[in-house]
Amino acid sequence: MTADLSTNEFVMLTESADEGTRSALRQAGQPLHQYGRASIFDAPQPLAEEIAPAEAPMSDMPPEGEASTEQLGLAAFARRRSDEFRMEKENRSHAALSWSGEDNGEGPSPIHPVDGPEFLAEGEQPAPAASLSGRLKGRIAVGVVIVEGTASALRFSNSEQIKVLAEVQNGLSYLAAQAPRKDVTFVHQIKALRVDVPDTTSGSTYEDFERPWRDPALAQLGFGPGLSGCRAYAASLKTALATDWAYVAFFTKYTLRHFAYASLGGPRLVMHYLNDGWGVDNIDRVFAHETGHIFNAPDEYGSSGCNCGGSWGHFGRPNSNCANCAPGGGSKCIMRSNDWAMCSETPYHLGYSGLP
Repeated sequence: MTADLSTNEFVMLTESADEGTRSALRQAGQPLHQYGRASIFDAPQPLAEEIAPAEAPMSDMPPEGEASTEQLGLAAFARRRSDEFRMEKENRSHAALSWSGEDNGEGPSPIHPVDGPEFLAEGEQPAPAASLSGRLKGRIAVGVVIVEGTASALRFSNSEQIKVLAEVQNGLSYLAAQAPRKDVTFVHQIKALRVDVPDTTSGSTYEDFERPWRDPALAQLGFGPGLSGCRAYAASLKTALATDWAYVAFFTKYTLRHFAYASLGGPRLVMHYLNDGWGVDNIDRVFAHETGHIFNAPDEYGSSGCNCGGSWGHFGRPNSNCANCAPGGGSKCIMRSNDWAMCSETPYHLGYSGLP
């Protein structure tokens, strides 16, 4: 068991594996994650015992210089294997609470406000879903961009960066492990950027708060502003990492219009490090939920205003687990509540292959 998931994950530097190990890895199937040469697999315990993991650095990121995606991915995996991380998950706040945040009036705010998760810059139109995030199948590039400012309140410590990456890894391990054919691999590129802009303290739109730090970050990456720049960056990741799909995930301490949101169908999601009242130890589940929106899965909690109709995701299925109309308020699901669970429809919305 890895962290609080029903997975048995181990890391391999696949280029250094001998032929016997390569044969065992083929039985394990596709890795859940790839970070440069490092791949993270999930396998039954007996099979995992046949595979001798290659020597790999598992410490925190180096104190000086820019760490590579490979180093950061390994450090995140080490964090997930720690007793501290396991305890954080065992004691996570608001477990099983609806994403509406309804907890006798004392819980955190809803995961999305009433205007829903389909956030686009003014005047921009979403890209066709099939171009970058048509379904949760195959190799998926994830560009994780941690954006900090120069003010101390906007900076990330090394430990906080690794915490973000461990949470992202945990959330995506859950989504990959649910694939019936075990054919989902998240291929990571990690960038930690600093922009010299002040925090935004007023505004009325998502763009008012996101644009000031996002566009300078995109410029550092070599891309233009706005969602078109995010889309171009995701497309470049898809090509460079030889994946089927791609999206971009920004983490920041800059003030946001809302603490977590995504463009329905891609190309980007945005999260604040503090994760509102849900707390940093629930970043993994919030990130998995937002990734669901990237792949066109709808909200299922009551305050989202959902209904049981529509045609959602790759298979065009209705939103029949919506809490507003499903029998008994619906079942536990990552799109409905703070649970590692899926209802019967969400796998179809995500577009997994091998479904009945």
